[in-house]
Amino acid sequence: MMKRLWIIGASFLAIILVGCKGTTYSKLLKDEKNLIKNYISNHGIRVLDEMPEVWGEKDYYAIPGYDNIYIHIITDEIDSTSKPAELGDKIVLRYKKYSLKPYSDTIRYWTTDDGGAPVELQLGNATDPFYCAGWTLAIQTMKYSGGHCHLICPSKLGFVEDNSSVTPYGYELKFKIKNH
Repeated sequence: MMKRLWIIGASFLAIILVGCKGTTYSKLLKDEKNLIKNYISNHGIRVLDEMPEVWGEKDYYAIPGYDNIYIHIITDEIDSTSKPAELGDKIVLRYKKYSLKPYSDTIRYWTTDDGGAPVELQLGNATDPFYCAGWTLAIQTMKYSGGHCHLICPSKLGFVEDNSSVTPYGYELKFKIKNH
């Protein structure tokens, strides 16, 4: 009887050890990098190392000093006569958040019909409930109220839940500076 229990226990342990291949954090980061790379390739995005004066439809600027964060600025409504956004400014922001996986869907919407009021946040305040380092970088790159962009954001620059799940997202952002 004891021998049979030992065999069952050892078999159970062997099944668990074989079945638990476990995914390491470095493997998740590698998968994330490949997902972003494939998204860029599948959407015909052209990655630029310098900020263009005129944006092509598929041009994305690689924000320097960070890996795998890319921005495409839509310049039609930017008020370049206003004060540039600075850390600590109150920002009103609308956004769409979408997966970079093939056949993805929008996860969050920005219209009042779809998703309620715009988000208010303090730019760069890591204790703000809507803090996202990628958004801070995007707003600082766009600079001026009325900024509108598409952003490819790796998990480490996303929301806390994106970071812990190692999930990159795409965003469409439009912001205004609330207090000048």
